[in-house]
Amino acid sequence: MSEAVVARPAIGRPRRPLLQEILKHWMDYLFISPFFISFAVFALGPLGWALVLSFSEYKGYGAMRWVGLENYQVMVKDPYILQTLGNTLVFTYILLPTGILIAITLAVILNNKDLPGRGIFRTIYFLPYVTNTVIIAIVFGQLFDDSMGWINAGLLSIGLPAVKWLRGSGWAAKFVVILLTHWTGIGYNILLFLGGLQSIEPEIYEAARIDGANEWQSFWRVTLPLLRPFIFFLTVMATIGLLNMFNTPYMLTRGGPSGATETLMLRLYSLGVGGSRYGDASAFGFLIGMLVIAISFIQIRLQRSWIG
Repeated sequence: MSEAVVARPAIGRPRRPLLQEILKHWMDYLFISPFFISFAVFALGPLGWALVLSFSEYKGYGAMRWVGLENYQVMVKDPYILQTLGNTLVFTYILLPTGILIAITLAVILNNKDLPGRGIFRTIYFLPYVTNTVIIAIVFGQLFDDSMGWINAGLLSIGLPAVKWLRGSGWAAKFVVILLTHWTGIGYNILLFLGGLQSIEPEIYEAARIDGANEWQSFWRVTLPLLRPFIFFLTVMATIGLLNMFNTPYMLTRGGPSGATETLMLRLYSLGVGGSRYGDASAFGFLIGMLVIAISFIQIRLQRSWIG
C-alpha cells in the first residue's frame, strides 16, 4: 500500500520590505542615484510637462488654458498631417531596404581578408557617421545648389541640363535627402554587419564547401540566415530613427519644395518653435510616439517567427 506524498512548501528567507533593502544597501543606491536623478529631471519631468501641455492651450507666455482632447482632434484633422506622414513613410521604406542591402554588400566586401587596404576602406566608410551631420549637410547643399552647385556644373559640362535639386522637383529634393541620409548613416550599418560576419565560425563555411556549396550559395544558405538577428535589430532601430527624421531635411530643404520633404518631426518643429502652438505640438508629439510604438510592435511580432 503506497503512502501519499505531501509536497512541503519550499523554505526560503522571508522577503524584506523594499525600504529595508534600500537602507541596507544605501551606499550602492547612492552611487547609482545620479542617473536616476538626471533621468527624472531631464526625461520624466519634461515628459510629464509635455503631457500636461498636450491637453492645454499655451503659446509660451500668459496663462495656460485646459482644453482636454481638443489638441488631439485638431492634429488629426490637420491637412498637413497626411502629407508629412506620407513623406516620412516614403523616406522610411526607401532608406530602410536600400540601406540594409548596401550595408550588407559593403560589409561582405570589407570582411574579405584578401582585400588590399581594407582597414583604410573601413575608416573611410565610417568617417561620415562620426562627422557632424550639419557640416555634411552644408557640403551637400553646396554640391547640389541649383545655380552654383558642383553637380549642375558637371552636368552642364557634358551637355546635360541643370537640375533644380533642392527648390524644383519634389522627387529631386527627396533624392538628395535620401543620398545624404545614406552617406551619414551607412558607416554604422556596415560596422554592425561586420560584427555579425566576424561572429560566424569559419567551420560553418568549411562544412558548406565540403557539401559542394559555392560562394553564392554559402551567402544565401549560411551568411544571410545567420545575420537575421542583426538585420532585425537594424530594421527596428532604423525605423524608429527614420520616423523621427529631422536633421537632414531641415538642413537641406527646410521641408521644401512645397512640403515635399517635410517629415513628421519637421511639422512638429514648425508647430512648436515656428508657430508657438505648444499644446498642439505636444499632442502631435505623443501621436508620433504612439505611431512609432505601434510600428515597432508590429515589426517585432512579424519578425519573431522570421528569426526563429
